[in-house]
Amino acid sequence: MLRISLLVFLLFPLLILAQENGSSADTTRITELDEVVLTGESKVLSVSKKLFRVETITNKDIKQLAGNNLADVLNQNLNITVMPNPSTGRSTINMFGLDGQYVKILMDGIPIASDNGMGNNIDITQINLEEVERIEIVEGAVGVLYGDNALAGVINIVSKNGLDGNKWTISTSLQEETLGNEYAWTNEGRHIQNLKISHQLFDATQVAAGFSRNDFAGFFNEYKGRDYVNIQDGTVVNDGLRGLEWNPKEQITAFFDARQKVGKHTFYFKSQYYNEELDIYNHLVNGRLNGNGEPNPTANDQLFTTHRWVNNLNVAGDFLGSTTYNLSLSYQNQKRYVEEYTYNILQRGIEAFNLDQLNQSSKIYYSKATVNNIFSKSERFNLLTGYELIFQKGFDATASGNYSTNTSENTLENYDLFTHLDVNLSEKLSIYPGMRLTNNSQFGNQFIWSFSSNYDFENDLKLKAIFGSAFRAPSFEEFFFYFVDSNHNVQGNRDLQPEDGISVFLNADKKWSLANDEGVFSSAFRGFHYNLKDKITLVGDDSGDTPLFTYQNVEKQKILGVTLSNRLQLKRWNIGLGSTYLGESTTLNDSDSEDNSEYVWSFALNSNLSHTIPKWGTTFSAILKYTGRRQTIVNDGSGEDTLDRTDSFTWLDTTALIELTPQLDLTFGVRNVLDVVTVNAGNVSSGVHGSSGTGTQLFGNGRSYFLKLSYLLTFN
Repeated sequence: MLRISLLVFLLFPLLILAQENGSSADTTRITELDEVVLTGESKVLSVSKKLFRVETITNKDIKQLAGNNLADVLNQNLNITVMPNPSTGRSTINMFGLDGQYVKILMDGIPIASDNGMGNNIDITQINLEEVERIEIVEGAVGVLYGDNALAGVINIVSKNGLDGNKWTISTSLQEETLGNEYAWTNEGRHIQNLKISHQLFDATQVAAGFSRNDFAGFFNEYKGRDYVNIQDGTVVNDGLRGLEWNPKEQITAFFDARQKVGKHTFYFKSQYYNEELDIYNHLVNGRLNGNGEPNPTANDQLFTTHRWVNNLNVAGDFLGSTTYNLSLSYQNQKRYVEEYTYNILQRGIEAFNLDQLNQSSKIYYSKATVNNIFSKSERFNLLTGYELIFQKGFDATASGNYSTNTSENTLENYDLFTHLDVNLSEKLSIYPGMRLTNNSQFGNQFIWSFSSNYDFENDLKLKAIFGSAFRAPSFEEFFFYFVDSNHNVQGNRDLQPEDGISVFLNADKKWSLANDEGVFSSAFRGFHYNLKDKITLVGDDSGDTPLFTYQNVEKQKILGVTLSNRLQLKRWNIGLGSTYLGESTTLNDSDSEDNSEYVWSFALNSNLSHTIPKWGTTFSAILKYTGRRQTIVNDGSGEDTLDRTDSFTWLDTTALIELTPQLDLTFGVRNVLDVVTVNAGNVSSGVHGSSGTGTQLFGNGRSYFLKLSYLLTFN
């Protein structure tokens, strides 16, 4: 806290100056959610704003939260829960009771590659937000337009665009953050630096380059660190307190992008490099002795290093009048290396390297093209049609240890054709039938369909209904994952079949203008239902010396819920209140017993409040989120899957954003005010690479304080 306190002291005169010279303009904004279109495909998916309810997290929202990666901001969404894994360092999401395998994450309309597939189960801590204009969240099964695995919804991350008439733009930021009460200049807390430079080369040409570093030093909690050892009476006592609760990692992102407009056509190219180093410190200590009979303890630690290259090209434009097209091409390459070494605790150095090899590799070729408004002269019909191609090649989690060091490279291919029809039956009523034919190299042809309807009343009341197939194909990991050593035997299953079922979403949106146009009150109701069969899960078999875990189609799941969201925008106040009541019914191992398939209900509440003081150039905000108990599927330690429940918890964040000068912003606040660290969750496993849980699941790293300085320079 010393460094943060010093920065506040040094900036106090600037703060006073900003209060005296601050802008008097009202910074309150009103976001028209119904008019939001997925920017990565805006020219071809204009129909989507009629079909889906799109929730937007704006750049200002990201600044207000001091969000550096996607995990920092998504946890504020009512129906999204961030699921961290302190052992592996990954954080995925749960949406409408469905995990990250059911949510497709896009960057400018293109799925993001990860360890586990294309767009799904992404580690959201790896997605930097410094160059992001906004985040668009589409809720519900949208497989016809976005492909399989878009069952719970789609999250589209939209890059910044435009220089607002300036030839040059330079933006930089520095952020310091505690992790609970842990903070030091280098080896504790969180330290973030960002830099971006944009240049307008010609009237129709823009280029930009940037760099970001996120140094997460790890969360100790009750653990004692890398150099801890308990020696009593000349003997090493293995108390399990070495290491950290949440392992440290350093992330570096660098990018270059270029935009070129030629007549009615726009070309956008983006190249990005991502590097991550994750340290995993073993909680157990080897209590060996040296030649003199004195303790010389060591530990077997690991370092995972990830390299990822992303190259995306998008071309969009108009032809034949109002007919539009959109073409996306992408090549993504990721490699993850693992080093296993012996660390000498007393000497505080690496004694020997035991393993250094490639642990994961993937190459992904992607292409998607659409043509929209084919009936350009028709006022009643609009037809969208297109294709999507995905070619994945590589391996995940190479075999190691006492069994084998061989790797087996596999391929997974998808060839999809889809079409979507917009039929305007009247000025108020429209219907949208759609279908997609997907061909997968592992399970052949599958058919995805949807039927939607939209009715607009004259009094700002809009009704939407979406009915269609709930389809999810097995991921690359579920097909080909292979991790075998002396303690683990986890394997994919090439005989898996896709999950299928039915999904229903009902939406009602209503707006009221307040007297004298002083504000707007809006309310949105959603009802949703999923009925899934052949659900894929990891099943254990403990008949051998080492339990074998494989992915199998063994479960049925039903999800039923309602959501009510309200928002009041009044002068300089912005107030939101939403709630969700959700029931989950899971049938394990084809059992139809009542105690195995009854609904487990949970309640969630989200409230946010912001207030702008123009005289001070300051916006204060607070976000409160209550997550009720949820049903989870856990392993009982003997290879059997059982149903358990994760307890409820409440999360509170508070922030203040101050415009010190037109170029300099200061953001400070408190994350996790209520100091949530772990939540009771039965016998939870922390993952393949971690150890078994102790009846709790980690959700936060304690009450944390942050301070961020952002500087923006523009000139011609």
